[in-house]
Amino acid sequence: MNAATPDRAALHEFLERHRRFLLTTHVNPDGDAIGSEIAFARWLRTRGKEVRILNDSPTPAAFAFLDPDRLVETWEEALAETRFAEADALVVLDTGNRQRIGRLAKHIDQHAIAVAVVDHHVTHDGFGSVNVVEPALASTASLVYELVREAGWTPDAIAAEALYVGLSTDTGNFRYSNTDARAHRTAAALVEAGVRPEVTTARVHSSAPAGRLRFFGEVLAALQVLENGRLVVLEASPEQFARHGLVGADTEGLVDMPRIIAGVEVVALFSEVENGKVKVSLRSTGRVNIDQVCSRHGGGGHPHAAGVQMRGSREDARARILPELARVLAELDGAPAGAPRG
Repeated sequence: MNAATPDRAALHEFLERHRRFLLTTHVNPDGDAIGSEIAFARWLRTRGKEVRILNDSPTPAAFAFLDPDRLVETWEEALAETRFAEADALVVLDTGNRQRIGRLAKHIDQHAIAVAVVDHHVTHDGFGSVNVVEPALASTASLVYELVREAGWTPDAIAAEALYVGLSTDTGNFRYSNTDARAHRTAAALVEAGVRPEVTTARVHSSAPAGRLRFFGEVLAALQVLENGRLVVLEASPEQFARHGLVGADTEGLVDMPRIIAGVEVVALFSEVENGKVKVSLRSTGRVNIDQVCSRHGGGGHPHAAGVQMRGSREDARARILPELARVLAELDGAPAGAPRG
């Protein structure tokens, strides 16, 4: 392995310096978030560290198999107080935006705890005392893999599968534009470590309840096509989530589906799991960068995949986000912002 960068070296020193760790990630965790946490925790334990994982949101059913030891806990006020009091260091994985860790954010101020961030998103707050943020990498799992190899650890079977899920899901099973040679080399190394791609992929993508498919059908049937066919808008209501027994993480993959429509540049999904709290997910088919739209509202992500959590109704969120998307699309071809569109 090449020598560690200054930020990576600082992280290795941070990990050596502390003994009791708490790991967390963003609300509505995806495969990259959960996979990175599991692998990071297993690595720290091999170094004799005490490790707990506490997330704001439950682990999606599709990724539960990555946690056979049930390391991941879900936020409750009393539990969070206990976990923060026990730990002397917090490692935030797969987000560099403080507010995206949800209800855990307030505990940082209430406890004397050192914070490190390990992430690959372009937009970040830099709120850790150590921040290893590398947007050139396809996933946070890729970064975790390189960090553990720098430290001389070869991921065990559970960690390797967790990292493979993180990498494969964040690249759309190696279909997205972030899939480069480096990503394929990491995937190959994880396969050599024992991952069976066909088995792992089936476990992730063949675990959905029938209600999730009905939910997708309802949302897709009501999609709107705006901006002369270049913008697709989806909405999911609290009633739909409740009717099908789903949670916010169950929208995983939904926002990507309309990208196959001819002429579409951007897809926006406004999902409201509970009244007054809207998750906005944006996807671009490649020509439009949408991360800044989310970062202006406190979210972030990648140029072609980003999101933000917003307070208010879906109508409120649409009123704030859609004009910005119209402006971005207008700039794409030089049309004046605000010009009439379909």
